[in-house]
Amino acid sequence: MPVAQEEGKVITARGPVEPHELGRVLMHEHLHADNYDWDKGKLITEEKPILQERRELLMQEAVPYLKQCNDYGCSAFVDATPPPMRAWPTFYAEVSEAVNMHIILCTGCYCELTVGEYWAKTPTDRIWPFVVDAPVEEIAEYFTREIVDGIHGTNVRTGAIKLGVWKSKMTDLERKCHIAGARAQKATGVHITTHCWTLGAETDELRVLADEGVDLDRVVLGHTAEHLMNPECRKVCIEWMRRGANFLPTNLGIGENGGEKWRPLVEAIHEIFDAGLGEKISFGLDWAFVSESKPFAACTYLPPPPYAHMFTHTLPAFRKMGLTPEEENAIMLENPQRILPVRKP
Repeated sequence: MPVAQEEGKVITARGPVEPHELGRVLMHEHLHADNYDWDKGKLITEEKPILQERRELLMQEAVPYLKQCNDYGCSAFVDATPPPMRAWPTFYAEVSEAVNMHIILCTGCYCELTVGEYWAKTPTDRIWPFVVDAPVEEIAEYFTREIVDGIHGTNVRTGAIKLGVWKSKMTDLERKCHIAGARAQKATGVHITTHCWTLGAETDELRVLADEGVDLDRVVLGHTAEHLMNPECRKVCIEWMRRGANFLPTNLGIGENGGEKWRPLVEAIHEIFDAGLGEKISFGLDWAFVSESKPFAACTYLPPPPYAHMFTHTLPAFRKMGLTPEEENAIMLENPQRILPVRKP
């Protein structure tokens, strides 16, 4: 259980901090998402101390841009990478100090991929083998231990739970992980952040978590820009917001068209704020150094600069499309600082 003095604080890679110390927050990023060893042709199933070559890559190509986020009042990001894809835990504490940013790490489990997509070449590759074999109770204990005690015997702890659904309908293994995540959430008071890329997945995820007794105000549904831009799905999302759920548009890259494809998102945000639900939105980029479809490198699905793109490109473009200072302040600062602290179940 979280100790009493941690309630209201945010668990970061360097220890608990007060919410106001976070500044603006990027709510869904990946510093190190090592899914698959393409050289050996095998799934990553355990975390190991980071190799010097990998360390140098991230220090040269990621760290300067994370540090640049400070110039825009951003002092924190949620690293939404669950085990076993993360770097060794002490590396996050090292980076956190180097870039003057608080890093909120995740325990949990990624989605069950469809065989043939990304790195899932065989049925064994589709999801972390641990969650296939372990009972729900053991999985929940693992998640809880990483929050309460630390990761791999270190004093670096996780401050959030990552869960996910790959398609619109949850699989049995994804349901198993969500039930385990719900139990860990109720035991610790941290929030749940999810992979919810496909329209319809939001309802599957939220129903399971609600049925397990999770306060939906402690749930953030990630990758939901398309959900909010789709008029029919937006109606569904707004109803879930009224029940407490939070929504997190991501992958907000600004390309050569100046970001015009995002105008419907800005209009949807106006509608949500007008409905009195503005506290239910936050933003992330999903910028990543990753090995999802090729050897570990900077992602190619978002334009540069890494992480700082939110401040150098995304928000300026959204302002031109009518995002107001009040909306931006709520999305980037007020809402994350409300969501991230430990809250007694």
